[in-house]
Amino acid sequence: MENKHAWIIGICVIVAGMMIGNGVVTGSEDSPTPIELSDDGASIGVNIENSDTTLLDEDGLMSYLGIDEKEMKRLQKVGDLPSITIDGYMYYPKTGLDRWVEENTGKTF
Repeated sequence: MENKHAWIIGICVIVAGMMIGNGVVTGSEDSPTPIELSDDGASIGVNIENSDTTLLDEDGLMSYLGIDEKEMKRLQKVGDLPSITIDGYMYYPKTGLDRWVEENTGKTF
């Protein structure tokens, strides 16, 4: 009896994952999302720009670039990675990293 429930739950999780994944894939990330705000019948059009201002810590940087700690330390010394220091902790903006990767493709560090 327990195996029957496990199969049903497993299938539900797979179907839900496929539905969510399809929604993410078909969503447009390049265009602003229009939102209509209304107050007493007056409508105001607002566009929300897609700005990815996410800051990554060192673990996030390694994961995002797919590198290990040794490679990260080398890039920090010689790679001039885009970063910001807040209270002594270094963070890396995703958009700056994307631009840095494009500008440094083909280089050896």
